[in-house]
Amino acid sequence: MHTALVNRTARLLAGFAVVIALKGAQTDACALLSPEVIHRTTGEQVANTKATSQTAGKVQQSQCFYTLPTFTNSISVTLTGPAGVRRDAAREMWERWFHHGQAGDAREKDRDRGEAESEEEEAAASAVPVSGVGDEAFWVHSFVGNLYVRKGNRFLRISLGGKMNDDERQMKARALAADALRRLH
Repeated sequence: MHTALVNRTARLLAGFAVVIALKGAQTDACALLSPEVIHRTTGEQVANTKATSQTAGKVQQSQCFYTLPTFTNSISVTLTGPAGVRRDAAREMWERWFHHGQAGDAREKDRDRGEAESEEEEAAASAVPVSGVGDEAFWVHSFVGNLYVRKGNRFLRISLGGKMNDDERQMKARALAADALRRLH
């Protein structure tokens, strides 16, 4: 009798631990970069941060906008991860955006049905692989530079503006991503 009660209690506690781990897995994007690393990388102090978050379908996004004194040098960090217990939803989004094959076939079908690509999917078509950051990374240049970095079933987008060339922007984004990945739990 005592053993059965202990076993049931252990299973119940293990179940709670899984639920707590799943709920706690999403990190606040504003906690991913330290003001010191931003200052060291950009030469400017963080003037303000603004956090936003949203859940869209099967993914949850946490975004932080780090305002710098030179506004055009400000930084945006978005963390995308699974919403709920479906642990591979963000990974599937990543695959759809950055890998062609089956996901590319699905995009073609969506276009055939008249469904527009998202801004990210369109930008990802010109993505350049970046080695040595996270599990996988891509650089996308638009009017700003965007470094997308996947780590496990979540991914970051670090966006940098400012008056610098693309190589400088990518170097700074890589330094910020390294700091963010250390803080990502």
